[in-house]
Amino acid sequence: MIKIGELSKLSGVSIQTIRFYEEKGLICPVMVDRWTNYRYYDESGVARLREIAHLKELCFSLKEIKDLNQESIDLKVIETHQQIRKLQENIHKLSSIRIENGGLIMKNFINDEAVIGKWKKIVVVKNKEDFFKKEFESVKVFPFDELYFLPEGQEYWVLSWSKRILYVKDRQMPYEIIDGKLFIGVVDYVTGQIDNYAVYEKVDDKIYSKEEIAIKDNTDIPFITDEEAVGFWEVVDFVNKREEFDPSNRYWKYDMFLKRYTFQPDGTLLADFYAFDNVAKLAWSNGVVIDKEISTVSEYEIVEKQNQKYMIVEWKSGDYTYGGKVNGYYVLKKMN
Repeated sequence: MIKIGELSKLSGVSIQTIRFYEEKGLICPVMVDRWTNYRYYDESGVARLREIAHLKELCFSLKEIKDLNQESIDLKVIETHQQIRKLQENIHKLSSIRIENGGLIMKNFINDEAVIGKWKKIVVVKNKEDFFKKEFESVKVFPFDELYFLPEGQEYWVLSWSKRILYVKDRQMPYEIIDGKLFIGVVDYVTGQIDNYAVYEKVDDKIYSKEEIAIKDNTDIPFITDEEAVGFWEVVDFVNKREEFDPSNRYWKYDMFLKRYTFQPDGTLLADFYAFDNVAKLAWSNGVVIDKEISTVSEYEIVEKQNQKYMIVEWKSGDYTYGGKVNGYYVLKKMN
């Protein structure tokens, strides 16, 4: 038997709070001494207090905890999804606010129900008229084979929107719907003028979330060692294709993002980046780098050139998560 003071120590819940829970009917002693009025509990009391603490962290009220059932849990799941969606909307709205030249700049959102949902690219043409004439050849590539217009203009990847405007990073590309087809005016980087039109057809009107449209690799991969991989690897290049790597002629002329990989014998992978002070903790198995946080599995291969071992690793970022395209390949040199 456990007295209330000992129960408080074991659970980390104050005596006053335990008594308050008793008043609310959330916990009951197994026995109350009729002469001393001492309350006695058993191990189930400790477990119950831990349950209450856990449910409070999940935003259940004390009344909800007392009357907890499967229906109330299901309702809480729905409510939490709604709260997440609202927070995502707020994040989008906050990200559209910036300070420029000492002034506040806000991107005003105007809704357009007709555009919300998923669209699939048909073709890219020089003029809108060419599409309807059906006498066209596809021109410059517009890299987005599929587009999702999320509610409230929410941003995903490099895309967001407001009525009649698709934002691609900082570029504003006007759109209009004609005869059920979506025409996006593709603005040239250099001239700032519309160079051609990407034409899309609608797949569905579903309200998507960023989580739904993200590509997620299966990261549940058992660890299999690779003795060649264990150790330190320093980034020396970045290439678009594996065959472009040449140890005597660096392909990438710009700053790198990734700095170093450390493959530990237990399957842990430490990743250093130039832009961050902290080290990211990933995982690896024979032939793959595993990032469970963003659900990507990137293949690596080890090659030998000029008597030196190099590792060539797929680089999967937003282009992969939302576009299904591998950005390129980091090349790392074995340091031990």
